[in-house]
Amino acid sequence: MTLLTVWPDDQPGHVLLRTEDPGTITAELARIVVEFGRWPVDGPLPGASESEVLARFQDRIDSRTTAVGYHAVDVLTGDFGAAERSLPRDEDRFFVTGSAVWYLHAGRQVHAVLCEPGDLLGIPAHTRHWHDGGSNPGHVTIRVRHPASGSATPWAEPLRTGDFPGFDELVAGRASTWPALSH
Repeated sequence: MTLLTVWPDDQPGHVLLRTEDPGTITAELARIVVEFGRWPVDGPLPGASESEVLARFQDRIDSRTTAVGYHAVDVLTGDFGAAERSLPRDEDRFFVTGSAVWYLHAGRQVHAVLCEPGDLLGIPAHTRHWHDGGSNPGHVTIRVRHPASGSATPWAEPLRTGDFPGFDELVAGRASTWPALSH
């Protein structure tokens, strides 16, 4: 199950929202113009090559690339991005296997989405973000990059991302109430 945790960007110890409810997660992320959805994952893909992963989900990838413009699609394994940044293009992330947390810094809040297989995040261009796959990242995501849909807005200093609970801490905090993650 996906977990969403929201903090003020200047108070990483003060939880504003913590939920596993898909409807609440969808609505809260839509408020910051981030799409959340679920695609079925029909069983594991141990040791699958990039071309096998892409072929298995080709119909879903096609549904994300029908708009006019350049689209780049690739498969990433255990990528790590601990520094806050923004990208000049829209990006979708579909979680095929494993788990990771995507942190989205919007306005004065940080939204941490602990993603599992089947989760889809649609992140608009210029959204401040970082991600963490834990001490042993092994997640596999399909990344679809789209042309930018908006212009960049200037932003102040990046957050100290290490002040916010990381993947391992978020997972440990719910270990007694949630089945083991497929990490």
